[in-house]
Amino acid sequence: MTLPHLNSLWVGPRLDYLERLCLASARATGHEFTLWSYEPHELEGVPPGTDLRDAAEVMPRERLLRYRDSGSVALGANLWRIEMLAKGLGHWVDMDFIFLRPLAFPTPFVFGWEYENHINNAVLGAPANSAMVRDLQSIPQPNRCPPFYGPKRKLMFYWQRLREGRIELEDYPWGTFSAGLVTYVVKTNNLAHHAQPPDVFYPVRWKDARELYEPAEVVEGMLTERTVAVHMWHSRLEGLKDAPPPPGSFIAKMCDRFGVEAG
Repeated sequence: MTLPHLNSLWVGPRLDYLERLCLASARATGHEFTLWSYEPHELEGVPPGTDLRDAAEVMPRERLLRYRDSGSVALGANLWRIEMLAKGLGHWVDMDFIFLRPLAFPTPFVFGWEYENHINNAVLGAPANSAMVRDLQSIPQPNRCPPFYGPKRKLMFYWQRLREGRIELEDYPWGTFSAGLVTYVVKTNNLAHHAQPPDVFYPVRWKDARELYEPAEVVEGMLTERTVAVHMWHSRLEGLKDAPPPPGSFIAKMCDRFGVEAG
């Protein structure tokens, strides 16, 4: 089986050891990996031999939108991954994964349940010409109520629009066009049977992410024979990821396994 090409976008001045661990583990499992950046020539900490390309080839930088209230670039990153799928460049993966096995699935639709009724968009694969990708592209529109909003959220949306006027994409709540959008599109296109169980990509839950810096056997007890990758939940590791991991921790063990210097 030919393994899918993996892609990710990095917005920031440098890669640290967790991002290098992601790249090293993906390559070790046999995947080709392209890292995209809007400043590829200035990005620091990129391992030698990395396929590094200009993210503007996929989506103009002016569409890399940030949420107005938080300044988070997550909005633009969500839009970017959709455009990458539409160009048929391969699968999207977040840069906070450790790959233990290749993403070798008998389907071009690759994504997974994080928990019941919620598909995370940290791993995302679909054919460029599929209805799924077309829906992912067409639904995020300014001033339009997302079709996956429930009655209460719809009421709040229309009340905000009546009170404040036109609602731009930057003014939607954080995460509107991430997992909620993907879950809706997967279900409406009758693709839920392609979704992998939570232990395949998300064996460590968001609430347990800091245990990645605990003794390795704590996390190893969460893995199953189906686990392909471990999502590290980068945002949960503040105060931990800024220093080398403790000896014997799961992160330290993975750095040793994949030859990544943690520091």
